[in-house]
Amino acid sequence: MDYPYKETGNRILNTRLSRGFTREKLAEKADISVQFLADIEKGKKSMTITTLRNISSALLVTTDYIVNGKEDTSLEIENEILEIFRIIPPDKRSNALELLKIFAKAVC
Repeated sequence: MDYPYKETGNRILNTRLSRGFTREKLAEKADISVQFLADIEKGKKSMTITTLRNISSALLVTTDYIVNGKEDTSLEIENEILEIFRIIPPDKRSNALELLKIFAKAVC
């Protein structure tokens, strides 16, 4: 049985669009060419594990989701929190962490 490259490409394409990324932005984040990304999204080319990891990291999804379509929403939420912390200036991150801890205690 041949691997369904088209399905994998569609998951990458749909996730990229839902995240509001241009093909250029995702290619840059994944350290690949725009044309190579286009070929992956169209199911014309396969990718290395490194490229798969780079794409999944940039899109904040698991590699399992890209390959098999299985979602792990807890990991997605963790990645989203990390992404939020990355945009906070380093000198303000400890304050943000304290607020997150207070929030966690309030909702638990």
